[in-house]
Amino acid sequence: MINLDINKVNLIALYTGNKGYSICPCKCPCCSQREVEGTYQGNLGQIEVVLNHFKSLQQLYLFGNPDPVVDTKFCHDASQMAIERGVHVSYSTSGIGGDKKLIELLRGIDPKYVDYISFSIDSVNPEKMSMLKGVRYPFDYAVRGIKWAIDNGYITKIQPTLWSSNYMDAYSIIEFFAQIGVKLFSFHIGSVETNNLLTHQHLTPEQVMNVHQQIDEVTKKYSVHVSCPTLYPECGENNEHKWYCMNPTECYNWLVFLRENGVFATHVPIMSEFDDKYCFDITKPISVEEYKRQDFCPLSAHTAKQKTLCRYISKTWN
Repeated sequence: MINLDINKVNLIALYTGNKGYSICPCKCPCCSQREVEGTYQGNLGQIEVVLNHFKSLQQLYLFGNPDPVVDTKFCHDASQMAIERGVHVSYSTSGIGGDKKLIELLRGIDPKYVDYISFSIDSVNPEKMSMLKGVRYPFDYAVRGIKWAIDNGYITKIQPTLWSSNYMDAYSIIEFFAQIGVKLFSFHIGSVETNNLLTHQHLTPEQVMNVHQQIDEVTKKYSVHVSCPTLYPECGENNEHKWYCMNPTECYNWLVFLRENGVFATHVPIMSEFDDKYCFDITKPISVEEYKRQDFCPLSAHTAKQKTLCRYISKTWN
């Protein structure tokens, strides 16, 4: 039996409630939150519970509910509480809201306590962005927000998700944003979501190699840091692209949800948004023996030698 020690956790990604897809400023066709129709917004008392229980926490990564610009006041106040405890903060946003919402979110927060602000911008083509986000995307306004963040000393990261319809955009994304001062990029490839949309198909290994070639080429022109995590939906003993696994006792990056009945967390972030059985009350002990092996690697459990957790395979360009 392996008891999970939350005192080892140094980074958590935080959902501040369960409003999910119903209140998000985007309506991405392949969003994992599509079925989440809750109404609950967390409170600062729950943030205190989080900070008290994750004693080694170094970074609070706020997704908001589900975007920090949905409730800038709560995310700002939660950030201040974390910073007062010596915990740095970072944010994941769609860019919708531009500089106005960022100013509301970050008022009085010194950039030295913000590790980065990530923007999920999947193309520099405004029409394609609107298709991928499911709303009329205000591209110019989002860029203005990114420029404001850079000008005010906040580290920014562009974090696209690549599908069959936009994987050829990797080069142009890096080139466009590198020219305005962005130094960090993370191209997420693959997901556990399934769909019948021609625009949102998982990339083939050949298409992934094409993305890598684009990054190889563009990083020769610009001094940027690029990571390219890849999650393959099909795994097997002879598949060279099978998921990388790690021991659960070494899983320092957890996902936390504020809910009406308490604070819940998971060390299986990939699957937690699809099934509540992966989440547990952080005020109670838990051991990995309570989960079946396939709960950790649902598509590649037969390749695992022990109970392990799925992670992305990642290639990095400095």
